Amino acid sequence: MGRRRGRRAISIVAGALTLAGAALAATIVASSPAAPNVAATPCGPAAAEVLARTAGSVAERIYAGEVKSSATLGDKHQIESDGALLSAVAGGDRAAIKAAVHRLLYSHTHIVRLRISRGSQLLADEGGPYILAPISGTLRSHGRTIGRFVFSVQDDVGYVKLVTRFIGAPLILRTAAGQVPVEGLLSPGPPSIPDHGPVEYRHTAYEGYSFNARAYPSGRLRVSLLLPVPRSLASKSCVRIKAAELGVVAQHISRRFKLSPASFPPYIKVTHTLTDALVYVRSGSRELAGSSRPGPSRLPSSGPLRHRGVDYEVSSFAAPTSVGQVRVYVLVGR
Repeated sequence: MGRRRGRRAISIVAGALTLAGAALAATIVASSPAAPNVAATPCGPAAAEVLARTAGSVAERIYAGEVKSSATLGDKHQIESDGALLSAVAGGDRAAIKAAVHRLLYSHTHIVRLRISRGSQLLADEGGPYILAPISGTLRSHGRTIGRFVFSVQDDVGYVKLVTRFIGAPLILRTAAGQVPVEGLLSPGPPSIPDHGPVEYRHTAYEGYSFNARAYPSGRLRVSLLLPVPRSLASKSCVRIKAAELGVVAQHISRRFKLSPASFPPYIKVTHTLTDALVYVRSGSRELAGSSRPGPSRLPSSGPLRHRGVDYEVSSFAAPTSVGQVRVYVLVGR
């Protein structure tokens, strides 16, 4: 079951990560573009940490989308309002409870595991074995609490696929019981990975980034990334490192879409949600889609840009689409 759900991970993110859309529209204000000529200062010793924090922030946003997206909240409401489940729990009918749970798992929801309990009594628990980002709720009937539920819309395999495909860095997941045994993880991985800092693994130097998530149904899940650090990184400015890394993420995301005029808006929304960057798609000087309309009158392929009173660092890449090759511009706030 984990493999089946993992294959759906990309479509789930594309449909579910909508939290930033309204905020983006609300914060766009009019101004005119002008490119400042700002001297770049080498990032120096901070370069590796800037790289790791940038990539790590994307991994954290992917995780947050599994917990707080509108699709996840919709699944939660479906569980809370499912008449057959409520009736079965109220009546203590275990067979009916299990049947309702099974139906919810396979009724075109995003749910990958669902657990029903009453007090300390476990009534049903169905789904994949390695799950993250649990969400809890209460079952009520006629104003009376009759039980509790815990569910998740993402398994470890799906999350690993999203992070490795969008960021391209080795990933390790660990709980109190040890490393999670799912495909796609770096195995066995370094014995110790700091929150932020250098890590040596198999005679190669990396910069580590770790954050705490939640395992299912409870307990800590530690997510760690290992970022390869190019020797030339220290000579680049910190803002250039950040913009370049988020540009790579935007390019990786673009490969999960069949880019076309119809898919430009959802691609831009997902990319903005995961990077907090503005995104514009252009064919030559013609703007096809963007985070604001109109976008900047001129866009450099890379470098500084002032747009609507805000300083950005630009990264860009060429991408094939149904209407020919385009250039995608990623504007990262300085």
